[in-house]
Amino acid sequence: MSAGAIGLRPWFEAYLAAFNRADFPAFGDYYAADILFHGQAARLVGREAVLAFYHEVRTYLHERIELISFVGAPDGSRIAAELHTTLLALRDWPDMPTGPMLAGDTRTRVSFAMYDIDDGRFTRIRTARFSPPGGNAA
Repeated sequence: MSAGAIGLRPWFEAYLAAFNRADFPAFGDYYAADILFHGQAARLVGREAVLAFYHEVRTYLHERIELISFVGAPDGSRIAAELHTTLLALRDWPDMPTGPMLAGDTRTRVSFAMYDIDDGRFTRIRTARFSPPGGNAA
């Protein structure tokens, strides 16, 4: 389903819902074949690389993303979002890219994400963690 067909925010919310339920075919369909992914834990090129990364992550973590704020470009070419992520470790992950977690640990963070869109698919995703005044990561 393209962003233009149903509106950018509902389209993005459907992506987040698919991501949260680990529906890899559904959320993977949002990625262009040659997507550039610049996340906090990985820099990846290509849909298959992004999906392989998240397959591995999901063996260690339950990840849930909630939309805090949303700004969409009127032409549908970009999204800026503020996201609240909750990670629950399903098993120990001592070499997790953003720091070790033990089974049962929970970690939350607020991030800003920029999504570039072409032909109804993300072509580039960039994220940055928000740190409130005082420098403590949210």
